[in-house]
Amino acid sequence: MSEREDGESSSAGRRREGGGRRVSRLEKRSRRERPPRPREPYPLDGTHPLEEPSGQEIPSGQGMPSGRGIPSGRGRPYGRGRAVRRPAARRTRLRFTRRFYVLLGILAGVILLVTLILTLSGGSGGNFKSLHAGARLSDAELNRLKVNELGAIMILVYHRIGEEGKQSRTPENFLSDLEYLYEQGYRCVSLRELVANHIAVEPGYTPVVITFDEADPSQFRYLEEDGRLQVDPRCAMGIMENFAKEHPDFNMTATFFVLPQLFGQEEYEEMKLRYLVEHGYDIGCRTPNNVELGGLGDAKVLEELAESIRMVKEFLPDYEPMAIALPGGSRPKNPSLLGYGEYEGVRIAFAAALLEGSNPAPAPCDHDFDPLSLPRIKAMDPSLDTTDSGLYAWLRYFMENPERRYVSDGDPFTVTVPKHMEERVDMEKLGNRRLRLY
Repeated sequence: MSEREDGESSSAGRRREGGGRRVSRLEKRSRRERPPRPREPYPLDGTHPLEEPSGQEIPSGQGMPSGRGIPSGRGRPYGRGRAVRRPAARRTRLRFTRRFYVLLGILAGVILLVTLILTLSGGSGGNFKSLHAGARLSDAELNRLKVNELGAIMILVYHRIGEEGKQSRTPENFLSDLEYLYEQGYRCVSLRELVANHIAVEPGYTPVVITFDEADPSQFRYLEEDGRLQVDPRCAMGIMENFAKEHPDFNMTATFFVLPQLFGQEEYEEMKLRYLVEHGYDIGCRTPNNVELGGLGDAKVLEELAESIRMVKEFLPDYEPMAIALPGGSRPKNPSLLGYGEYEGVRIAFAAALLEGSNPAPAPCDHDFDPLSLPRIKAMDPSLDTTDSGLYAWLRYFMENPERRYVSDGDPFTVTVPKHMEERVDMEKLGNRRLRLY
């Protein structure tokens, strides 16, 4: 073919390809070498658009593989005139979401199960009584448990931990007292809770209040070992703290009536008082001169009360002592001074005053309950209890007369009593609590 014919043929070809516009050979070559961009984004399974899927998944979150860049945008797929089957994008995000919610559901189920177990067991080894904690008991259950929230409550008083005596218990015997109370179904409540009639004890159990008088050094002592302070394990505080670790459901607590001393060890006085408050114990007062108030005039009574409060607040400015232990159990001639008064800028407002009597206290809703005249029971060895009025004498009494013992229904907002005792309920003391008779 001649050069002219060849040129005309080429020109015609360029016109045909360009739709009337002349197309150079360079453009043709460029079109052949530069593939158009794919219509779809890069497949999520990591395969090339022309490759068949390998069946191997990419772990979620791995992203696009490096070293395989591909133009973005839209266009025709690779290849001319043949259909290319693209693998469906893998739903990696949906699979992750389902797995996430499955794991979340499992975790929530475990938490719910643990919470349920703890609630049902109540720390008492799954005792049947605790299965109903916080739930309304049937009349049959109330009868079986002998629930009676007008029964008597023991307020115990200790003085020293040391050699055995009428006002002293050895460390071993003090621990035995706690263990026996625990085994007999008693659980601690604070004096503050008793006076407020907020007794949160498991159904079928009996509250008991523990108090200490005169802040003897044997009640709370620090020892120094290897340059560090620790509570003496043989003082009352050390014994109670260790017992609480072994029996958390005993709700270990107590009220310490301080003065005329502050547990000895003068350099640690403030530290000890702060320790008590921070660990859930209450601090009460005794008169600083340990005088009986019954023989004093009103002005002198107010002076003694105010001084006892001032000495506590000297170490704990923001703390309000809520109770006082009366020396010799002697009440002032004007008992109202205990609940309301003022002396030289010191406000006097004790919610409770404790005697040294030898009886249990009435229940908070009983007509006879007087928070400013609460009797206590001495904790002593039975062999030294010549008047048969100590701790073990009353434990024996309640075992022989269970109907006289306070037994909780498990609900601090409901007062449950047998029907035949309804007339003993003081409706004013009931407050906003519900009375239930059975």
